Amino acid sequence: MYIVIAGGGIAGSSIANKLIDRKHDVVVIDKDKDVCKEFYANYGIVTVNGDARKIEVLKEAGIQRADAALGTLYLDADNLTFALLAHSAKVPRILVKMRDPAYQEAYMVAGVNSICDMSSMFTNKVLIELESPQIKVVTTIERGKALLVMFELPPTLPSEGIRVQDIVKDPAFASDCVFAGVVDERKEKIVLPRGSDKLYPGNKVFMVVNKKGLSAIGEYLKRVQERKKHGL
Repeated sequence: MYIVIAGGGIAGSSIANKLIDRKHDVVVIDKDKDVCKEFYANYGIVTVNGDARKIEVLKEAGIQRADAALGTLYLDADNLTFALLAHSAKVPRILVKMRDPAYQEAYMVAGVNSICDMSSMFTNKVLIELESPQIKVVTTIERGKALLVMFELPPTLPSEGIRVQDIVKDPAFASDCVFAGVVDERKEKIVLPRGSDKLYPGNKVFMVVNKKGLSAIGEYLKRVQERKKHGL
């Protein structure tokens, strides 16, 4: 894909490097000449030195033929302008980094397909991992309506393992959450478990949950740990 990124800061540079590694064609726009020189000298990434809020700069970056446009500028007002111009150039995929949730509706009107809500992600992650330290937030889904989380099955789980179909019978897993994968460390990959497959102590499990399901999983993990302590 041909991808135009507005902003060469921490987020923009990180994404650009990952995309280059995946063999995409990337152009980064930044107002700082030194940043542009560093991108090209260190990573071989094509850059345009200029303001991503100006249509002539976007045209120089090839916005008309872009498959995707990524707004990683610091201010939401700047990302919004970039998104509007990308939308007017008929870019099919527009993604932005959002700092202030008050801009969400404006981004949607501007034709943004995907919004990364930095504030909500950080807040949710801190609250969840403080209250349920055994659960780690990977990312938010559908603007925070759901979460992709990861947790490690406690060592107090039966050593012979427990079948997925037996786990899902527990009220914690009966609703409001879906298995997204389990890390198979032997094969060094993530697999989607079937009902008859067994999960073992120490397995890392990925699940898609809402807030209700998240609380239930936390209670389930505590219950498994307490059960062993009391010899149950």
